[in-house]
Amino acid sequence: MMNSLKKMAGAAAVLCALGMAPLAQAGLVTFDIKWSNGNGVDTAFAELTLDSLLIDTTPSVPHAIDMAQIASLKLTVTGAAVGNGVFGKQDFSSILFYARAPVDFTRELIGQRVVVGTNPRDATTYGDADGISGGFGFFAKELTTPSVVRPFAMVTDRTVDNADFLTVRSILARDTVSAVPEPATWAMLLGGLALVTACVRRKQRT
Repeated sequence: MMNSLKKMAGAAAVLCALGMAPLAQAGLVTFDIKWSNGNGVDTAFAELTLDSLLIDTTPSVPHAIDMAQIASLKLTVTGAAVGNGVFGKQDFSSILFYARAPVDFTRELIGQRVVVGTNPRDATTYGDADGISGGFGFFAKELTTPSVVRPFAMVTDRTVDNADFLTVRSILARDTVSAVPEPATWAMLLGGLALVTACVRRKQRT
């Protein structure tokens, strides 16, 4: 009986480890982001550091991430008609960073195939301007600061007509990011753990 108990306890430990792995590996991750202008020239660059758990990969209603939750942010705009400069957390109120379905954070995000819903034929591409796949951008406090105007796009100055309209060309994590498990995955893991625990208790009573 002791061998059985040891095996069940081992199985329970494995289930616990599997369930906690994504949370244990999640943490601060730095992303390098690039925006290009209408001529395809890279005009803006950003370094964004945040907890990967803040990035929602299955939102029913997209929500902005408050700047107080962001570890660090540096946005540099060069070569634009207006709005050039270096901007930080103090210049923005919140950011938009989400995907309508899980994406692979170990690879370049822009261009990844995203299946929204259950039909693979309903796939779209992360970074498309229609916003079906998700969204990314910074909400500026001032009208003269570069700010998101639609998913994956920003304007360098909202007070003038000759401002540059920039589109996100690249979002790449510097370190590996573990995928955040979906609710169904957590339910399966917790259900398995409960089953193992119940078996162990029945064995102990016999």
